[in-house]
Amino acid sequence: MIERLESPRMTETELKKRVKQINEGERLLESKATEQQSKNILTNGGVDDIDDVLNKFIGGDKSNNQKNLPIMSYLYTTGYDDIKNIIDVVNEYNELVVKNRVKPIQVTKKGLVMGDKMFNDFIKFSEYIYGETNKYSKKDGGGSADINFKSEIKPLWSGNNIDIYEGDNVGKCINYTQGALTGKAYNFCIGRPSNNMYKSYRDSKTSSFYFIVDRNKFGKNEDGSVNLDDPLHIVVFDVTKHKVELTDANNTTGTISEFGKDVNAYINYLKSKGVPVEKMVNKPKTDKEEDEERLLGKKNDSLKWFMKLPIEYKSAYIGRGHTLTDEQFDYLIGDI
Repeated sequence: MIERLESPRMTETELKKRVKQINEGERLLESKATEQQSKNILTNGGVDDIDDVLNKFIGGDKSNNQKNLPIMSYLYTTGYDDIKNIIDVVNEYNELVVKNRVKPIQVTKKGLVMGDKMFNDFIKFSEYIYGETNKYSKKDGGGSADINFKSEIKPLWSGNNIDIYEGDNVGKCINYTQGALTGKAYNFCIGRPSNNMYKSYRDSKTSSFYFIVDRNKFGKNEDGSVNLDDPLHIVVFDVTKHKVELTDANNTTGTISEFGKDVNAYINYLKSKGVPVEKMVNKPKTDKEEDEERLLGKKNDSLKWFMKLPIEYKSAYIGRGHTLTDEQFDYLIGDI
């Protein structure tokens, strides 16, 4: 007769410990897999400093098991090298995924596939994410404003309850976006105090921005306060080198309330109100902008190069989202 041997039973504590070990092992394997996928993407994209770029993405990625590293890596290979902006936008996307507000992305050779949408350009991707975030954000362009609010900024043109303001530098765009025009703050990416996209638009599309405040679209609450629920009460009129792009308070670039994607219909509306649309023109980059782009457009890890930059150019370099090396940072702190 053969005696039956029974394996010793695990206690509940031992079982939980074993399950935890298995889960941690699986997470480690998943992280290593996405890290390798990211390296492959960066390699195929012709990126030289792969380890440096990937380490920055790893340090900033807030997703579980670093699953968004391939997304960041792909966006970097499209020619957009502002690592901080890439990290911030992808983390914003991650929050939307966690809350089931957008579909998860699949990284393909043709681009980032999200449901029926495909993105192979960082700016278009960021516009979509900002728009989706704005749908659920409490800090939007709607709500009430002080009826006595008056903007102290002189408009480029004013008439028939419409004011046009020129956003010809990042400082103006931030000021306008953060409440200087209506008393309310908005989420326009060219007017964010941090992770600002103004220079990205100027560099890629030579965008010239005009903020249109249309008081014909203002409402009035029972208490006398101004109601700003109509998204068309403020529109960013972006005259790029190729076409006009519109963004209203909903912050979904390319699609605005009432007119949808019909840019000409909105332009005809403005003309019907006597707005001199011809004053809103595309302005080519200035010599200073061209020089700054040549000098500061790409990340440069050289300490000697950084030391020689005038202080205003050091600030502009950092403002473009370039991260400093430890040596550059230490020098900057000491220099100040």
